[in-house]
Amino acid sequence: MTDIIVKIMVEVLGILALATKEIKQGLAKKYLKKLAGRTDIEDALGRLDKLTHDEALMATAQVLKLSYNIESKVTRVDDKVTAVDSKVKLIIEDGKEAKTTANEARIVMQQTANAVDQVKSSYFPPSCSGSQMRQDLRRWLSPPDPSTNHNIARGTHHSGTASWFFEGSTFNEWKSSGSLLWVHGKPGSGKSILCSTIVQDIEVMCEAGLANIAYFYFDFRDTTKQSRHNLLLSLLIQLSARSDPRCDILFSIYSTHDSGARQPSDDILFHCLKGMVSLPNEDPVYIVVDALDECPNTSGMPTPREQVLDLIKDLIGLSLPNLHICVTSRPEIDIRSALEPLTSLCVSLHDQSGQKKDIIDYVSSVVRSDTKMRRWREEDKILVVETLSERADGM
Repeated sequence: MTDIIVKIMVEVLGILALATKEIKQGLAKKYLKKLAGRTDIEDALGRLDKLTHDEALMATAQVLKLSYNIESKVTRVDDKVTAVDSKVKLIIEDGKEAKTTANEARIVMQQTANAVDQVKSSYFPPSCSGSQMRQDLRRWLSPPDPSTNHNIARGTHHSGTASWFFEGSTFNEWKSSGSLLWVHGKPGSGKSILCSTIVQDIEVMCEAGLANIAYFYFDFRDTTKQSRHNLLLSLLIQLSARSDPRCDILFSIYSTHDSGARQPSDDILFHCLKGMVSLPNEDPVYIVVDALDECPNTSGMPTPREQVLDLIKDLIGLSLPNLHICVTSRPEIDIRSALEPLTSLCVSLHDQSGQKKDIIDYVSSVVRSDTKMRRWREEDKILVVETLSERADGM
């Protein structure tokens, strides 16, 4: 329909241009006498008639699949095109009124364009193909920004550490199959730094067009990063940022909430997330959640942490082959009892030999690179490295 309307406009403008050219040259009488013999005018009108015929056929075909409301708008477009054709014929029949008629035709053409826009909005409702809609959605939900925590963790990462984790079978099995990976360790064992490295590894896949990632860092110092609600908000905005179909799902929620005048409930947010991760023919989704233990577990029924654990259970319960969830935390009893039944992919950082080697490498690097420590005697450097590494106990 759009192609046909555009072609109609082109033909009408062409006819108007020919008429205007003749009038400006003061050849109105000659124009009227020879008009019937002008093949370019006749050819243009012929093409216009064919296009209006094609448009009518298209409108008839659309009746089989479109609602009466949309079809009535298409009919109005056909009426506008007919009006344009009538105005053009008036130009041909009366050269004296050609200038006035041309102006009227242009007005009718503008009305036709407006009608086309109405039909276009019915056929093709607003979507997330542009950045403005995504900005509106972000302002509506106003999620917390997990990138601040991510950047801090990346800044403290020591180059070369955690290679044992990424080369291991557990991590690669998680990447290749839809499942849950639980990484736990005592305070100071490097969970957040490892989490940031996992995110970076998946982002390489995203840049290659092979995956879509959303991550979140719970933080006991930031109250906006301690609830299931804000976790959902952040995940939805991130997933919709790189996928138009997923963004369209979020936009439908935005529309049903009076274009952002009302806020959605947690249930609606979950169903929106469920729809996003269940979309067929989309890239696999990786969800990475750090420091779940920093989500409060002291008040409320259920507590904020219990709500997050229920969310994880519901997502895993979908049994989606393209959904990969990674959670890091301390080995708290409630977290362990909730996550261990859901997966066999568990990594305990303080029990890993690779973790111990990373600690030795890190301490050695600091002792030998620090300007003051470099002046120590070699036996003192060795003593510090060995003592701290042995007594670190995975921290």
